[in-house]
Amino acid sequence: MPIIQQIVATLIDNVLKSLENDGLSNIGKTINSLLPIVSKSVLEIIIAVMKEMDDSLCAGAKALRKEDGISIKERHVSRTILTELGELTYQRTYFKLKDGTFDYLLDRIIGVEEFERMSKEFVATLLNAISTNSYQKAIDLTKQTVSRQTVHNRLLALKELAVDVDREKETPETLDLFADEDHVHLTPKGKAIVPLVTITEGMDLSDPKRHKTINPIHIGAYGMNQDAFNENVLAVLDQRYDLTRVNRIFLHADAGNWLVGLQQKLPKCSLVMDGYHVEKDLRSFLRLEGAKPYAKVIRDTLKDEEGYEKFESYCNKIYEMQTSDDARQKVLDFKAYCKNHWSSIVLRMRKERCGSCTESQVSHVLADRLSRDPIAWSKKGLSKMTMLIVYSKNGCKVVADNVRVSSRNQEDADFYSQGYSKYACYAQKQAAEIMDAFRNCDFYAPENYTYGKVDATYIIRKSLGSLRSLSDLIA
Repeated sequence: MPIIQQIVATLIDNVLKSLENDGLSNIGKTINSLLPIVSKSVLEIIIAVMKEMDDSLCAGAKALRKEDGISIKERHVSRTILTELGELTYQRTYFKLKDGTFDYLLDRIIGVEEFERMSKEFVATLLNAISTNSYQKAIDLTKQTVSRQTVHNRLLALKELAVDVDREKETPETLDLFADEDHVHLTPKGKAIVPLVTITEGMDLSDPKRHKTINPIHIGAYGMNQDAFNENVLAVLDQRYDLTRVNRIFLHADAGNWLVGLQQKLPKCSLVMDGYHVEKDLRSFLRLEGAKPYAKVIRDTLKDEEGYEKFESYCNKIYEMQTSDDARQKVLDFKAYCKNHWSSIVLRMRKERCGSCTESQVSHVLADRLSRDPIAWSKKGLSKMTMLIVYSKNGCKVVADNVRVSSRNQEDADFYSQGYSKYACYAQKQAAEIMDAFRNCDFYAPENYTYGKVDATYIIRKSLGSLRSLSDLIA
């Protein structure tokens, strides 16, 4: 096929000219300059093959079309779709089908949906990028021209993502769950709470500078009611482990209302008060007038399951030292807080369980993208972004099948079930023959590719000859 040979010859010529001009003194810069050249040629080859496929539907498959009552309505109708290599603009034929409707057979064959303006693979790349980057930075990474609103629309159209939870071969005797929530701004006003639960098999303390959770899986969602969310956590646990073999589950949390409900659903579960909140409240309490001398004995009582009475007596003494109503109220509040969560606080202060990392989990998984920057989300946008982030943090990637463009997928299935799959087979067979012919020919032979008096061999010799020496490349 002369057109493909011409494209390949031009590609080689352009690559060699680029090497001549830029040299190889900066390999990164050289590769970066070659990417547009290669991308352009690849797109041209694809367009050429697609043209042959469309032509084959018009001419080669004429007899088939006549049998099926399919006629040509309009030729050379242009369409552009954005891909990871750039804009792909191609021509296709508009056919009238036997039932009186109209369609583009080529679009059906190559898997382009009716309202698709960007390839689903390109959209998947964008969505994976926005799970950790702003819309604009994600666009910049693709090196394509897309508006932020378009990216947002693709996020809203994202299908539901579900992590495949594999059954663990061995179930540990204890499990540690870290639970907390992120506070996110909504647009036009208001705030939202996004819960997060991280299921782990404890902490890896082998590196004293950086502790890591063992085999974590994250569960987070916005817009789901508390009971449904808690049931989801229990379902993941049940799918992943044999809960009859688990002796105890430790739920590390700050004892919010939804977390108490979660604790009640989990078997053999003990609440371990989050260390960050305990220390924060304790230090605030010990800054009250006259409280500092009691710091050690109060900390000791907080490690004793039977030590609440001693703790209360120390609080009463500190209460008597206060000179303001606000300070006295702080004493009462802290005493009530410890009374309500005494067992959970004792478990934390004894440090018999792994360290608390609820805040860091929220920061690492959710806050970096949802709430750290001055950004506000719509309710639907927050729901989709939370789903995408958690999916990504669990080591999964969005793929083309997760991208929703229109309802055409079912229509495509119906289209092929009506017997039109033979046109896809026919066009693809023609494309395969074209590519085989190109691969089997001697590309460098003048008789297989000539352009006027210039052949492929001449182009390559001329390009190589213009490179004076190897030293010119690396100078």
